[in-house]
Amino acid sequence: NHQSGHAFKAMEAYERWFERKGEMGQRQLAVLRLLGLFDRPAPKNCLDALQDAPVIAGLTEHLVGLGPRDWNIVTTRLKEIDLLIVQADGSLDAHPLLREYFSQRLRRTQHGAWQTAHRRLYEHLSATTREGSLPTLEDIQPLYQAVAHGCLAGLRQEVYAQVFLIRILRKMELYSCKKLGAMGSDLGAVACFFETPWSRLLPGLTEIDQIKLLNSAAYYLQALGRQSEALEPMRAALNDCINRRVWELAVFCAGNTSELELTLGMVSEALKDAEKAVSYAGLSDGPDWWGIRALVIFADALHQAGHRAAAEESFIKAERRLAEVLHRFPLLHSMNGFRYCDLLLTKAERTAWQILSSRGDSPSGPLHDAKISSDLQSCASVFQRATQTLKWAEKENVSSLDIALDKLTRTRATLYAEVLSSSSSSDFNIATSYAELAVTGLRHANQQQCLPLGLLTRAWLRCLTGTRTGPESAQSDLDEAWEIAKRGPMPLLLADIHLYRARLFGGQKDVGGKSTYPWESAQADLSEARSLIEKHGYWRRKEELNDAETAFNLRRGQDTA
Repeated sequence: NHQSGHAFKAMEAYERWFERKGEMGQRQLAVLRLLGLFDRPAPKNCLDALQDAPVIAGLTEHLVGLGPRDWNIVTTRLKEIDLLIVQADGSLDAHPLLREYFSQRLRRTQHGAWQTAHRRLYEHLSATTREGSLPTLEDIQPLYQAVAHGCLAGLRQEVYAQVFLIRILRKMELYSCKKLGAMGSDLGAVACFFETPWSRLLPGLTEIDQIKLLNSAAYYLQALGRQSEALEPMRAALNDCINRRVWELAVFCAGNTSELELTLGMVSEALKDAEKAVSYAGLSDGPDWWGIRALVIFADALHQAGHRAAAEESFIKAERRLAEVLHRFPLLHSMNGFRYCDLLLTKAERTAWQILSSRGDSPSGPLHDAKISSDLQSCASVFQRATQTLKWAEKENVSSLDIALDKLTRTRATLYAEVLSSSSSSDFNIATSYAELAVTGLRHANQQQCLPLGLLTRAWLRCLTGTRTGPESAQSDLDEAWEIAKRGPMPLLLADIHLYRARLFGGQKDVGGKSTYPWESAQADLSEARSLIEKHGYWRRKEELNDAETAFNLRRGQDTA
């Protein structure tokens, strides 16, 4: 505040000085005021549009009709006194505090000119952007700027419906986020509709669009790893749906709220809201797939809470309903399919960990051939299922996240099968290649809550293939996953990471009395994993935790002996 106050006083002095300098001073002052309309370098084409007739009263009287020579004189003099940066392409930039000062002054003293100028920029950018059928993020950047200028011009409903929904998101296609992974850009656009992020929207929007914007804000915040910030708008959107009895949107919002609560470790709350989503689906006239999605979200919450049989029943019910309404794609797919496969691989995953523990000095107990055979069949079935849904996803050109999740499921099924087979020829090359594709895809999708899932699986593979520490190793994957989960916060993922660290690195022998464990200790990781699992009711991991503690205690007993 002190710095901006001092800078603003300097800008005020400049402003008075320019006002006394006649026509040249007025032109210079007008150029600086134009920069107050932008939060970044002002593109030349936008500056040209502002200088076009008709005059914007109170802003461009001294610039309309100005020839290139006179324009260059004005900008060069501003550059000479270090108030302006003239870029090679003709764009103009200035210090952010200078832009902020003239933005505030113009908005406060010439509000009509302020809105008219932003409207002109909105119309110019909307009309001149030709994004095409498969635009890149660079191609649609002018549309994001059009959203910002249109909202400042007071055209919020038009901007939301005509630019953000139709041209950026492309309605249900959700092109910008699902195809381009442009979560940050989308969140920036959504922020333009808020007076106070992320609780108070600006006026001029329909009630339904207000709900959608609250939900969108929460979705993008969650995708960017800002889970705590996402909870307020998510719950606000759900409450609005319930109060207005908009059951169709209530199904969607309750499901999203449950997903977010699960990410935040609020397992009991997630179960309640998932159950609400299922009940709202019974009141809604909305699409059948929303009710199917609600059943899947409920199933996933049950799974994480440790109610495996009930979870599987809900998944099966959802898939049966899907087959009835979508004959071309009768298997649960996308995120729904990933969650179902996650449950189907649960037993095989646990058995694989038990086998790895028994390869050391402390066996975890006999594993019957019949159980291993059953788990191998589960891996094969899940691999076949993920291969089919991956073909659908690639053929239909769906979101990069869906494709990456199918690849991750194939990685897991292959990894577990290799471990279960206990073959001396297992080299994990196929699983490793799948893992690299999955992690790359998850990075491109830019969904921070999903990336650690790929990193954990790859860390396991890297340990098995000898790349344990250093750059591009199991340790680096676990550390990256930790940073994302800690920032979220994502306590269930943190519990998983503690378990992975203890199981993958806890069996190493100390060298020369010095610990080689990369973190505090395996015992500390197991203790923290138990604390998180018990605190959040993450009972899905109870059996794996018990196995890991048993293996650790056996190793410690043998080391003592």
